[in-house]
Amino acid sequence: MTNTAWRVALGAVASSAFFWAVAGAVDLGLERTRKGYALPEGGEWYTLALFAGFVVAYFSVASLTGTTAARYAALVPAAGAGFGAGSCLLMGQQPRHWAAAAVMALIGSALPLVVHLRNRVRSARLGGDTAA
Repeated sequence: MTNTAWRVALGAVASSAFFWAVAGAVDLGLERTRKGYALPEGGEWYTLALFAGFVVAYFSVASLTGTTAARYAALVPAAGAGFGAGSCLLMGQQPRHWAAAAVMALIGSALPLVVHLRNRVRSARLGGDTAA
């Protein structure tokens, strides 16, 4: 595997961990504390996965922007959002689970579309090939 392949794999795993943590937060709910809101007792793994997954996925995707895989970089968080939507529905079938899964599915499907349209507009402005 090349260095780019490792970055894509790491980004997909980290993005999946982030969206899994979001699904876990939806399942557990939030409780009010004196400092605001937090996950209830037992949500420490979700909190860790939320922050670590976001940071690692962000830097992994950001490192792909200068490579040949830059146009496919939006697929990394999209794969994580798909995993998170499935995880959310496996954790429960209440309306909050369905709503969170729908939002994650919308994010996962909108990211590649937005990046593709942005690249097309940029290419048209520069007078390049718009079929890419």
